[in-house]
Amino acid sequence: MSTFTRAHLATLQEVAARIIDTRDLERAPERLARELLDGFSDVCLRAGLDGVVDKLGLTDDPEATERPELRAALAARLASKDDFDPGGPRNAKPRQLADCLLAALGLAVVDEPPRLTLAGEVRDEVLAALVSVLDGALATFRDEVLAWARPRCEEHRAVFNKIAAQLDEGGLRMLRQPKVPIHAAQAVQQQLTAARHAVIDRAVSAAIDRALPVLAAASAEAAARIDEPISLRLTPRAVASRRAAEPRAPRTGAALGQVLLDDLSELAHLAWLARIQAARTYSPRETFAVGELVEHPKFGRGTVASVALQRVEVEFPEGTVTLVHARG
Repeated sequence: MSTFTRAHLATLQEVAARIIDTRDLERAPERLARELLDGFSDVCLRAGLDGVVDKLGLTDDPEATERPELRAALAARLASKDDFDPGGPRNAKPRQLADCLLAALGLAVVDEPPRLTLAGEVRDEVLAALVSVLDGALATFRDEVLAWARPRCEEHRAVFNKIAAQLDEGGLRMLRQPKVPIHAAQAVQQQLTAARHAVIDRAVSAAIDRALPVLAAASAEAAARIDEPISLRLTPRAVASRRAAEPRAPRTGAALGQVLLDDLSELAHLAWLARIQAARTYSPRETFAVGELVEHPKFGRGTVASVALQRVEVEFPEGTVTLVHARG
């Protein structure tokens, strides 16, 4: 039996919930089955589970996502009130739809493999490396998109120029729709979409390349995971780039860098320890604040729990001690 990772069940149920909001669930179970299969393929590809999609004979083509026998098997379950009750509690339906889908596909839910744990300081360094590249790349994003698309729109050069003039500073949205032939506008927009994906993919790949030496210095295994296939061909790098190219992804270096790091951590199964806070050596002349770590010659390392004028209470392993501070 094939498997589906438990961590992605919630995403699958979110897809089911969106479908519920737009469909009459008591009619056309085959149409509902098709939409669920479309959503399932998208969830898998966003998680790097292309191995699951491939094994089931599905594709990422919205016009041919499911095999007829799979759609029929799922539709049969959706039509059975033993498996799915369209009149039941609304909050139970997303889970029921997801269960029907996984059962029809013959998928068993399994837990994720163990995560590789790294220091929080390494996480900060990796993030800084990502942002250092993304800041520069995104500053010229609009120009890069137009430069990529322009030679591919020679047939519709005049239309391209009119549309380009109306693109916002981020190169994503039209400020005003120019009066141009629909077929030409569609052709130009297709090239602009392809350009955005290409530019983001190039920026993300360069950012990951900048961060990999930092990650490798801490763990060669962690660095190797970034370019290892997750389930078939897709790697964490490829899936993270795919997510970054989505319209809802942020377009500032700091925000996209954080999203990219989170995606790579998820896809490569990396976990991060809490950042190690430096402890200050205790002296009655120093001034301390709540939450600071204090290194005391007698009591060891402790955390400041409260502050009152020239006294602080510090929690040490053997108990709370009141110390003098701010005597300088």
